[in-house]
Amino acid sequence: MSTDEPIQPTAAGSATAPGGATAPGGTTSPDGARLADEARRILDEVQRLLRSDAVDDVPDQAAQDLLLAAVRLFSAKRDRGSSMAAFGADQVTATDVAVTAVAMTQVVNLELFELALWHGWSNI
Repeated sequence: MSTDEPIQPTAAGSATAPGGATAPGGTTSPDGARLADEARRILDEVQRLLRSDAVDDVPDQAAQDLLLAAVRLFSAKRDRGSSMAAFGADQVTATDVAVTAVAMTQVVNLELFELALWHGWSNI
């Protein structure tokens, strides 16, 4: 993916509410719409920082907070039955995913083979 191209949010297979928030029934709360608007603003800002090669200007804690929020929200939605993809295949590179996934598994002391087993068990 080129950093010159804006990152576009993916469709989750349900109706889109104002601000891009989606819910299985096609509706969203004001909190959900507000978060969707803020997420889009942050995504645009990160894309701008990547284009200008200013990633070092972002404090490590800010990047960790954003990743933590995204991981917790994504996991909660999947636990509640959402089958949304993490993101579109053309939105990140394999390197982006590998670097992030390895760093996350190290934090929770999870080996990659354990992750593969968990994935296999979840499909039974």
